[in-house]
Order: sequence, then C-alpha cells, then structure tokens
Amino acid sequence: MLACALVIAAAACGEPPSPPQGGTVVIAAGAELDFANPLVSVDAWTNEILRYVLFTPLIRYAPDLTFEPALAESWEMEGDTAVVFHLRRDVWWHDGRPTTAHDVLFTFDRAVDPATGFPNADYFAHWTGGVVLDSFTIRFRMRPHAEPLGGWPFTPIVPEHLLDTIPPERLRQAAFNTDPVGNGPFRFVSHRPGDRWVFEANPEYPEALGGPPALDRLVWRVVPESAAQIAELRVGEADLALQPRPGTEEELAQHEGIRAVRKPSRNFSFIAWNGKRPPLDDARVRHALALAIDRQAILTGLRHGLGELGVGPVGPFHWAWADALEPLAFDPDSALAILDQAGIRDRDADDTLERADGSDFAIELKLVAGRELSRDVAEAVRSDLAAIGIDATTRATEMTTLFSDVTSPDRRFDAALLGWTADFRLDLRDLFHSGSLDGPYQFASYGNAEVDSLMDAAVRIPDRSASGPIWTRIQEVLLAEQPWTLLYYQTDVFLARERVRNLDMDIRGALVHVADWWVDPTDGGVPAQQNTGG
Repeated sequence: MLACALVIAAAACGEPPSPPQGGTVVIAAGAELDFANPLVSVDAWTNEILRYVLFTPLIRYAPDLTFEPALAESWEMEGDTAVVFHLRRDVWWHDGRPTTAHDVLFTFDRAVDPATGFPNADYFAHWTGGVVLDSFTIRFRMRPHAEPLGGWPFTPIVPEHLLDTIPPERLRQAAFNTDPVGNGPFRFVSHRPGDRWVFEANPEYPEALGGPPALDRLVWRVVPESAAQIAELRVGEADLALQPRPGTEEELAQHEGIRAVRKPSRNFSFIAWNGKRPPLDDARVRHALALAIDRQAILTGLRHGLGELGVGPVGPFHWAWADALEPLAFDPDSALAILDQAGIRDRDADDTLERADGSDFAIELKLVAGRELSRDVAEAVRSDLAAIGIDATTRATEMTTLFSDVTSPDRRFDAALLGWTADFRLDLRDLFHSGSLDGPYQFASYGNAEVDSLMDAAVRIPDRSASGPIWTRIQEVLLAEQPWTLLYYQTDVFLARERVRNLDMDIRGALVHVADWWVDPTDGGVPAQQNTGG
C-alpha cells in the first residue's frame, strides 16, 4: 500500500510544468553573413548558420564525432571504393519541393567543379563520381581514403531546381545567396544588408531529425563593436553576444540576467608568412620570426589566458594532435642569431636589420579591419618584431579584400594575421602541399618534399594507430619550418541572457543545438511572434 501511495502522490503532484517554449533569440554578431549558400561561403559563422539553421547535411557528426543520419537515413559502404546513401522522404525544401538524390548529386557536382570555387574542395578530392539510383538513393564512387565520408557533415545539400540554371562561375553572384531557400529546421524570412537576417521555425521539420525548433524566430544582428554588443545585451535588445572583449565576461556576468558561456573551440589564430617573398621563403627566417613574438604575453594580456599556445594546425581536440610537441619559446636572442646565420643583421649600427643587399628587412602585417582584438594582437606582433630591429608595420584591410590578397595566385602580402577553424577531417594538403601551390589556401606558398610524401600517405591509411606517427612527423616539420606561426588555440567565450534556455554548445559549434534553444517568457524574454524585422 505504501508503494502504491507513493506512486499516486507522484502522479498527482508531478514535476512543475516547464515554461512554454518559443520566443525570439537575437544574436549580436560582429559581421554580416557572407553568402547564404554552402557552395561559396567562406565565413565560419555563416557556415554554422548554413549547417545548423537553414540547411540539412547528408550526414551529421554525433556528439562523440561518429557519423549519424541526417538527410540520409542510412548508408552502406561497398568496400573502400563506393558508398550508397538512402535518403529520407520527408525532408522538404522551404518552397514545398522534396529534397531528393538529384539535389545531392547536384551539390556534389558543383562542389567538385573548379569553376564554383567551393572552399572545401579537398573534402571530395578522393571522390570520382556519383549516380542517382532512384529519387531517394544515390551511389558514389571513390578512391580509398582514411576518412572517406568526412566531408559530408559540413556540406549542406542545396536545391538543384533553384541553382541549376546558374553557371558555376556565377554562383557567388546568385540572388539565392541573400534570398535562400533551405530545408533545415529554420527557414529564411528577411535580410537587411549590414543590419540583420531573420529566420523562423520550420513547422514541417521531421521529428526524426529533432522536429520543429523550440524557438519561433532567430535573428542575426550585425553589431560590429564589442562594446555595442554588450550594450544591447545589457538592455535586452540582444540575447547572445558573440564577440565580447576578452576579460570583460567576468565583470559582465555579474550583471543580473547575464551569464558567460564557454565552449571548447576548433578556432586558432595564426600568422601566414608569404614564401613567395624572400627572405620569408627561408625556413630559418620564419622560425626566427616566431621566436621573436611573445605569444604568451599576447595570450595572457589580450585574451586573458582564454586558450593555449599554438603548436600547429592540428588542434588539441583532434585525435592526431602531437601532444608531446612543445610550443616555440619566446627567445629574441636566438631569433637574432638565426637571422644572422641567414645573412640578416644590423650592418650599419642603426638598430635596424638589413638583408644581404643592404636593404632594410621590412615586413607589413595585414589584418582584418574593424576588429579590436586583431588590431591589438597585430600591434603586439609589430612591437615584438621591431624590438629586434625589423621594420614592421601593420595594415588593417577590409575582410573581403584581405581574403582576396592572401588567396590570389600572386599572394599580395608579406604576412597576414588570420583565424582558422580546424576540421575533424584531417587533410592538410590544400594548406601545405606543394601540389597545391596555385590553390587558394596555400597562403604560405610552402613546399617540402618530405611533408608532401607524408601527407599523401597519411590520408590513405584508415588505421589511426598506423597513421598517427606520420601525422606527428608532419607536425614536427611544420613546427620547425613555420609556414604558419600559430599564436594560440582559442577557448570560445560568449555572453548570454539568462532567459535563453538550453543554450548548449560543444566542439561541433556554438549553434549545433540552436533548434533546442528557447526563451523563458517569465524572464524578460522577447515574446513569441514579436516582430523583429521580418
């Protein structure tokens, strides 16, 4: 009888009802989304919107970084040379058309067409073609690869019926890019250039993929300055600030209704040295420049310790990270000695280093304009290089211009302060292989025959225990030769209003769980269905 009474009491009282879900979340972001088109976007935040908000990929990364179904409800490998995907039949484009295998093949064909300029073309370098077996079944052929499916989670499918009339070389100019039709948990509502993007819940998103989002609307607000983002957060005009100035989050998190949100990150900051411009083509010179930069002071003073010193392009989150490697020390004396060996020294006692021909050793460091932290980091680097006699200057450049400068075949820069988001799929050939010297991401114009051979071998070995030592050796050489000087691996910190519930984030991205967020209307939230610019 006692057990029965307890059961009855529990049923009668129950748990307190959850507040009604819904509402609008406003994200204060530092920049405009670039292209709402997965085939041409190069911006990390835009790609999170595309992957987790507007579109649906073929497969997804699960929390443990294994693959899980998305648009494809199942698949089977045919040895290591082919794969067959079976698509769901209940994923619809937001204009009412079904998403089919023809859309998948179209996405693949455009991605591998060089005229498109798909920024992650290396995802499919080992794929040799596909064929539609029926409207919801597709087969792809491939060459053996260590991670054969690794490109698909980060490549959302696009609608063939809306893009097939646009030549690949014109996709960057497509009207679709600012008026997109997706098939994801949110659908596009409106766009005000330089101001905001508005998305609303897709009520038809399949239950098997999570169902309709808990939020009614999601707004991406362009608020370039960190101080302005924080001001909007404090007065309740924004719910999530993506770029709080490092060090301010602890103070602001004391403000009632605001909390700091930290997440592990795949982002890192680095300097690319242009190996097409002597003496930066000399590995000794690049190594010396890295020794001259006090990266710990930058991490501690400008990022308030939020991160760790960088070693190379394989981050600490990755299974292949060479954790035994130590970051280069700050050692200006050794830097000067190495430069002297390379023929760069103060020849006329004017406290400025000269090259062998007598000209001053000058370096211009380019950076993205309008970003306070980048400006301060660049100034710290300039000051450190100047301290050993290098004629160092900085130049703030609009983002699209800087991207064009570093990716153009003639590489119009000496050095560039850049950020990068590392992938779970490990293939560095686009970045450091001499066979990619003409490619857009071989910023450093770096070549090393040993590294070429090692990278070619590593991507063909599926056994991690066998490929691990190869990846370690690659990282050793890159650390010694410094085509990129890693400054730090980031820890991401955001500021959020307490009223936003289920604000979960992980290594996959800040927006990976956005469809589960909701606003507590009892905590000053933006009411459901409020007009936010749609």
